[in-house]
Amino acid sequence: MGGGGWPLLRRAPGRMLRSGSLAVMITVSVALLAGLVAAGPLFGRSTAAGSLERKLATVPSNTQLTRQAALGVTVLGPLAPAAEPRITKKVDEVPWLGEPVTSTRASAWQLDDAQPTPFLAVGQRRREAVLWYRTGAVEALDVVQGRRGTKGIWLPDNVARSLGLEPGDTFRAGKTIQGGDIVGCAGNGTVAQVPGMAANTSARVKLAGTYRTGADGALPSGTYFSSIAALLPGDPLGCPTPATLMIGDRESVETALAGAQETPTWTYSASLVPAGRTPQHLEQAASAAQLLKVAGADPGSELTGLLTGEGAIGRVETALPELQTQAEADARTAADQGRGIAYAGGTLGLAAVVVALQALAQRRRRETELLLGLGTPVPVVIGAGALELLLPAVLGAAVGGAGAWLAFEQFGPQSELGPGAVRATVLAAGFVAVLTLVANALVTLLQTRTIARNLAGLKVSRGGGPWLPLLTGATVLAVGATLSRDGNSSYTDPLAAVLPILVLACGCALVVRFAGMVAGAFGRWRAGSPAQASRGRALTSPDRLVVRGLRNTGVAVADLVVILAIGIGVLAYGLVSANTVHASALDKASVLAGANSAARIPHSYDLGGGEGPTPDLPAGRSVVWRATGQLRPDYVTVDVLVVDPATLRRAASWGEGPDLAQARTALGLLGSGSTGSSDGGASESGSAGADPRNATVPAVLVGVDANSAGTAGSGGTVLMGADEIRIGVRGSVKTFPGTGRPTILFDATSLFASFDARNPNLDPARKGISERQGTFATWVWSKESPASLDRDLADRNITVTSSRSLEESLATPVLTSSGWAAGYQVVLGVAAAALAGLSVVVAVDRRVARAAPVDLVLRRFGLRRSRLIRLRATELALTCLGALAALVPPFALMLVLLPRLVEPGPDLAPALGIQVPLGPLALSALAAAVVTLVAVVVAARRSATLKPAEVLRDDQ
Repeated sequence: MGGGGWPLLRRAPGRMLRSGSLAVMITVSVALLAGLVAAGPLFGRSTAAGSLERKLATVPSNTQLTRQAALGVTVLGPLAPAAEPRITKKVDEVPWLGEPVTSTRASAWQLDDAQPTPFLAVGQRRREAVLWYRTGAVEALDVVQGRRGTKGIWLPDNVARSLGLEPGDTFRAGKTIQGGDIVGCAGNGTVAQVPGMAANTSARVKLAGTYRTGADGALPSGTYFSSIAALLPGDPLGCPTPATLMIGDRESVETALAGAQETPTWTYSASLVPAGRTPQHLEQAASAAQLLKVAGADPGSELTGLLTGEGAIGRVETALPELQTQAEADARTAADQGRGIAYAGGTLGLAAVVVALQALAQRRRRETELLLGLGTPVPVVIGAGALELLLPAVLGAAVGGAGAWLAFEQFGPQSELGPGAVRATVLAAGFVAVLTLVANALVTLLQTRTIARNLAGLKVSRGGGPWLPLLTGATVLAVGATLSRDGNSSYTDPLAAVLPILVLACGCALVVRFAGMVAGAFGRWRAGSPAQASRGRALTSPDRLVVRGLRNTGVAVADLVVILAIGIGVLAYGLVSANTVHASALDKASVLAGANSAARIPHSYDLGGGEGPTPDLPAGRSVVWRATGQLRPDYVTVDVLVVDPATLRRAASWGEGPDLAQARTALGLLGSGSTGSSDGGASESGSAGADPRNATVPAVLVGVDANSAGTAGSGGTVLMGADEIRIGVRGSVKTFPGTGRPTILFDATSLFASFDARNPNLDPARKGISERQGTFATWVWSKESPASLDRDLADRNITVTSSRSLEESLATPVLTSSGWAAGYQVVLGVAAAALAGLSVVVAVDRRVARAAPVDLVLRRFGLRRSRLIRLRATELALTCLGALAALVPPFALMLVLLPRLVEPGPDLAPALGIQVPLGPLALSALAAAVVTLVAVVVAARRSATLKPAEVLRDDQ
């Protein structure tokens, strides 16, 4: 480096601070690029944790261990006393699980060949009941009689009263193979003769007290028991409720089991603690649980020896490995969705940085020419440019990286990004800073080579190359690939994120190019027409000088139109896709959940209002009965949904889309009367001679192929067990709330009247021992929150055996990950609009600076400053309108392609159709207007700061 280069290098670092808007443009461009690059790994980390949290949120606590984030070791049979602490220790050694819980119950009725009936007896009166113990169960009882903490056996209060038992009394608990006197729902107790086996074995136990139950008279009241209802023993005699539980402390239950010669079932379980609900911790817990599960299946392992040492059968149950695998797959899907958008954002940000660097190179071109003309070495010129850009590059990269990290910490899918997030952000920011400096060096090198050839008198090629045909070809291929695929890729395909930018860039460029050709032809025609030429001369010379000003900004007006159109287009696409994705996710969640909250209860008549299809319900609730059947003639498995149309309209969740709106309208097709003709004709049940036992019931088909049941006006048959229901098809819809497969929709009044005419015992809304009580599941749908519904049902003393909600369905991983990707797309759109707006503002600022001599002359001739501002505002408004007009054709194509690009959960119903949401489009047009207004303000302020002396000295 020569001595003459040192002053240039020494003064370079601070020069960019005096560059005004250009320095701001470069800093903002680098910041946006750094933020978009850092957002890629941060999005992956955030969605990984968020996917896991939502995966765990979709697992109800009231399920078997094989579906829960828990581990359980079950021993079917006797267990050696020395084995229990070693088994408990092995469960406790699995990381991130809570304190092990022990439970035991009588299970001879399930495990013994004779299937003896468990019972409790007072004198000669016996009824089925199961001995049961679980850690914390006695403490959770809602005590009616007795003193909490008393040792012994606790019974349901209604059972104790019916047998005349008081706390402190004794009774017998045992099993029998001569239980014909024990009445059950599906039949009486076991009656068998087994050589060598006693007919009755029992132990005398003391009644410690009684506890309150739900409306079914079996399940103990309280959230402790409702949350583990799936883990409670089922009724031995076939009732659709848990068994009558004889609950006691461990010592009392063990003594009773031994005295009755019962076969016990032991379970040692532990659940995932809150600290374990992270991807890393869940992976550790799942790995350890899987090892224990494998050991439980290995005949030679220590665990198998402990479980089977007394002749019992042992098994290890857990869903941790499956949940971890599913959460990992969901996180991978979400990361794939974000990766494509990150690539698109990085490309867009890099393009903005390159444009800013080109503007910087153009601004210092005169200086570079002088330096090279004076013999300054090219490396010195490049080094000076790098030092000049160092501060904006580092500042922009730091601000962009920090902004991305803070945004994900505050607003991301999961705030816990992990310790590696900061390192990933720093690496991304450093990479962008270095990339910016390298890109600037390349731009400067190319510029110096061009200037050197000019100084040497050599010809310099200024052709831009066939970039538009290449861009058009790539866009056509991408559109063709999108149209030819199966439509199930959604955001998981990177093409879904890149295609909008390709289509918008190519489409806007082609429209502007075509408009330029048309305008040129029109201009030539106008110049050749005397009348049009004289009319054109009516425009005053000052107006021409101002309105044509954009042609002297260093950026062609056509390019400005394209830049603004692309920025606003990407913003509009992000807003439209986010709006569409969230609406589609709500529709799909409504189909999954049925209502904002839903609770399964034992019987509809427990709600009040007596028997029948219309129980007493507050506004916003409805009862829905569900069952499974087969639709003839193809014996298609279908769900049967029985509803009250009047109350369901207000209780169900109807989403926002047209398919569910059609489903809501279809409720009006379900009349209260059934069709009298057995062949599906149209005569009503009131017709003379109609036999109600053979009457057809009006029905609506949901998602059923027309070939399976015909169309509106036809008939069909639904088989439910041994029962046949003849239906008259009133209509069909694609989907309906609460349906996951083909469904037959009935009006409760019509269907239950048909049941009552044939056999009242079929009606699930009637009291009594009914086979249909087990066939139909009774649900309460409500527009209230789940907590409010559960609280009200608890106040009515109604047991909730399971529940679901719209919130849980919205937490379905494929829906949440698409929503996150849609939010990411909006961020990309805002960044693109900001970059486009910044480019327009900088171009306008340069235009006013370049037009300073003209403005000075016009002012000297009396042209007012307000007139200059109005003319420039008109000029910029026309540019904005031109950008919006150029955006219309390519954006229309994007709306057609939108369902194939962004549909959340393509396998879920209803399918996403073509939509044109006006709100996001209006917001995008408003953003274009704001950019135009800011540009007008910048132009006015720049014009107001012009000083004649500086204008006359300006070398530009």
